Amino acid sequence: MDLQTQKLILIEQLLHVDDSTVINKVREILDNSESNTIGYELTGQPISKRDLLKKIEVAEKEFKEGKYQTIDEVGKESEGW
Repeated sequence: MDLQTQKLILIEQLLHVDDSTVINKVREILDNSESNTIGYELTGQPISKRDLLKKIEVAEKEFKEGKYQTIDEVGKESEGW
Protein backbone atom coordinates (compact mmCIF):
# COMPACT_ATOMS: atom_id res chain seq x y z
CA MET A 1 0.00 0.00 0.00
CA ASP A 2 1.52 3.34 -1.01
CA LEU A 3 1.76 6.38 1.24
CA GLN A 4 -1.02 8.30 -0.50
CA THR A 5 -3.45 5.41 0.01
CA GLN A 6 -2.47 5.17 3.68
CA LYS A 7 -3.13 8.89 4.13
CA LEU A 8 -6.57 8.62 2.56
CA ILE A 9 -7.49 5.66 4.77
CA LEU A 10 -6.33 7.58 7.85
CA ILE A 11 -8.37 10.64 6.83
CA GLU A 12 -11.46 8.50 6.42
CA GLN A 13 -10.90 6.91 9.82
CA LEU A 14 -10.48 10.33 11.44
CA LEU A 15 -13.74 11.52 9.90
CA HIS A 16 -15.58 8.84 11.88
CA VAL A 17 -13.86 9.48 15.24
CA ASP A 18 -16.18 10.99 17.84
CA ASP A 19 -13.72 10.95 20.73
CA SER A 20 -11.84 14.22 21.21
CA THR A 21 -9.14 12.37 23.16
CA VAL A 22 -8.22 10.38 20.05
CA ILE A 23 -8.15 13.54 17.92
CA ASN A 24 -5.97 15.29 20.50
CA LYS A 25 -3.54 12.36 20.57
CA VAL A 26 -3.28 12.35 16.77
CA ARG A 27 -2.71 16.11 16.79
CA GLU A 28 -0.03 15.70 19.48
CA ILE A 29 1.74 13.04 17.43
CA LEU A 30 1.68 15.25 14.35
CA ASP A 31 2.89 18.30 16.29
CA ASN A 32 5.73 16.30 17.82
CA SER A 33 6.76 14.96 14.44
CA GLU A 34 7.68 18.54 13.51
CA SER A 35 10.08 18.55 16.46
CA ASN A 36 12.19 15.77 15.00
CA THR A 37 15.75 16.54 13.99
CA ILE A 38 16.03 17.64 10.37
CA GLY A 39 19.64 18.77 10.44
CA TYR A 40 22.50 19.98 12.57
CA GLU A 41 24.04 23.32 13.52
CA LEU A 42 27.70 23.97 12.75
CA THR A 43 28.35 23.09 16.39
CA GLY A 44 26.84 19.63 15.86
CA GLN A 45 23.70 20.53 17.82
CA PRO A 46 20.56 18.98 16.30
CA ILE A 47 17.96 21.37 14.89
CA SER A 48 14.25 20.69 14.49
CA LYS A 49 11.97 21.91 11.74
CA ARG A 50 10.18 24.13 14.24
CA ASP A 51 13.46 25.71 15.42
CA LEU A 52 14.66 26.25 11.86
CA LEU A 53 11.40 27.99 10.93
CA LYS A 54 11.76 30.25 13.98
CA LYS A 55 15.32 31.16 12.93
CA ILE A 56 14.09 31.98 9.43
CA GLU A 57 11.38 34.25 10.84
CA VAL A 58 13.94 36.10 12.97
CA ALA A 59 16.34 36.44 10.03
CA GLU A 60 13.59 37.80 7.75
CA LYS A 61 12.55 40.31 10.41
CA GLU A 62 16.14 41.47 10.90
CA PHE A 63 16.60 41.81 7.13
CA LYS A 64 13.45 43.94 6.83
CA GLU A 65 14.75 46.13 9.67
CA GLY A 66 18.05 46.61 7.82
CA LYS A 67 20.05 44.57 10.32
CA TYR A 68 22.45 42.93 7.89
CA GLN A 69 25.85 43.43 6.27
CA THR A 70 26.58 43.46 2.56
CA ILE A 71 29.32 41.27 1.15
CA ASP A 72 31.44 44.40 0.65
CA GLU A 73 31.04 45.36 4.31
CA VAL A 74 32.04 41.88 5.41
CA GLY A 75 35.06 42.00 3.07
CA LYS A 76 36.23 45.32 4.51
CA GLU A 77 35.71 44.05 8.06
CA SER A 78 37.66 40.88 7.36
CA GLU A 79 40.68 42.84 6.13
CA GLY A 80 41.32 43.88 9.72
CA TRP A 81 41.40 40.33 11.05
